[in-house]
Amino acid sequence: MKIPDALAPFRSRNYRLFYSGHAISLTGSWMTQTAIGWLVYALTGSTTMSGVAMFLSQVSHFFVTPIAGVMIDRVNRRTMLLAVQFGALASAVGLTLFQVFDGNAVWLLLTLCFLRGLVGAVEIPTRQSLIAKFIDDKKDLPQAIGLNSTLFNFTRIVAPAVAGEVYALFGAACCFATDAVLMIPTIFLLAAMRFDAKPVPAEANCGPICSLFEGIRYMWSVPVLRTVICCIALLSTFGFSYTVLLPMFADKIYAGTPELYGRMLTVTGVGAILAALLIAFLKRARFLPRFLILGNCLVGASLLVISTAPALWLFFVMLFTAGFGSVLVGASSNTLVQMNLCERFRGRVISLYTMAFTGTFPFGTLLLGGFNEVVGLEPCLGLSAGVCFGLAIWFFIRRKIFA
Repeated sequence: MKIPDALAPFRSRNYRLFYSGHAISLTGSWMTQTAIGWLVYALTGSTTMSGVAMFLSQVSHFFVTPIAGVMIDRVNRRTMLLAVQFGALASAVGLTLFQVFDGNAVWLLLTLCFLRGLVGAVEIPTRQSLIAKFIDDKKDLPQAIGLNSTLFNFTRIVAPAVAGEVYALFGAACCFATDAVLMIPTIFLLAAMRFDAKPVPAEANCGPICSLFEGIRYMWSVPVLRTVICCIALLSTFGFSYTVLLPMFADKIYAGTPELYGRMLTVTGVGAILAALLIAFLKRARFLPRFLILGNCLVGASLLVISTAPALWLFFVMLFTAGFGSVLVGASSNTLVQMNLCERFRGRVISLYTMAFTGTFPFGTLLLGGFNEVVGLEPCLGLSAGVCFGLAIWFFIRRKIFA
């Protein structure tokens, strides 16, 4: 596939503005997330508490995103997207003030994590539902999704490494403050976008609750949507939540520092960005179902090796393959969902996908964080690996629905 074809979404002015703003905001968000992960572990020394922090920061994605999906299909999406950016700015400022004036009250830090998660629960499905609006030619949608995933994982490479160094030199407050400052140009870039964000008119006799269940029924009636969304929920719960254990690996097993933790996230991101580029440069959508099988197998095999606490070089190799496999599944799933839904249900279906992808993740981090302390590392990650292999088999059995 020629490079200009892969970069076709950049021909659209709105997509260029969105991509620039999203790159800036993601950098700050990853710095904050990295700082929170290490800060909670440093204050408590517990993987269970690290799991609680991740749980609180994303549990609202499970409960709030379906409601956000109803709003997305009923209000002006551009206004909604701008509003949540101001919410993200406020959360970053709150975390900065917490660290400057206190910094030791774990309960307050966990509360701020929860409030930050509320913002993300609305922002993610709103942004995802607008990707099709940002591009002038809808045939470029798979490339746009692949480029978004590439951006997400590129910042996942750069920002954690930067955050590790900044945290070691200046502390968590500097990471949080950087996030707040970076939100300002993001808001201005999004405000400069011009596109039709009016919702598709809802039926007069269908209220918000009726609209929500209408979206669920529609999702369940389409085999591709039902299979992909249900399976990504299981993978997110068991296959992606191993990251809650990385502070423990960095501290106790490999006797490292915040910089090592940042490098672990960076190596995972290197694999992820290569998978995202593969999706972006992919010309034949028929490969996507195969990537669902391959990606699950890669994540499962990686977790099996990681569970043995291997030599550090092999640990990094497995983090690379786990990151590659995770995004191979995630980006393929996102593309398949976006390509197989009706526009009238876009906000609700995307919100259900977001709930499955990010809303189940905190339950997994809470489960694995506590399970690791009770039964040990190998049974904990062995369970996760088994779920991944089971999903690979299921996608192979159901492969005909993607034809």
